[in-house]
Amino acid sequence: MGMSVQVREYGGVVVEQLTDAVGVASLCSLAASEPSRYPLLSGVDPYDDTWFNSRQTARLATEIRSIIERSTDESVRAAAQAILQLASLLEATPRRPHHRQLLFNGD
Repeated sequence: MGMSVQVREYGGVVVEQLTDAVGVASLCSLAASEPSRYPLLSGVDPYDDTWFNSRQTARLATEIRSIIERSTDESVRAAAQAILQLASLLEATPRRPHHRQLLFNGD
């Protein structure tokens, strides 16, 4: 089993999740190899849950965009793009609950 990524409301309701999480573990592994460049993403635990609130997710998105620009691995880039789409669900908009979290679920 691999890692999965979800957006959850604080009450536990899953808003959206990656259905094809191929590349997420590789993305996190790449970040872990450069913790000073990717301080948030490098902290994702591959064996347990790692939660990010909306403010942290905004910073995490910056790290992920950097990986998209630098990586040549298509599965890593695809996972990064998918996570960015999930991260956008934490952005404040009218009529959207603002108490959401991004969850990386390790195996």
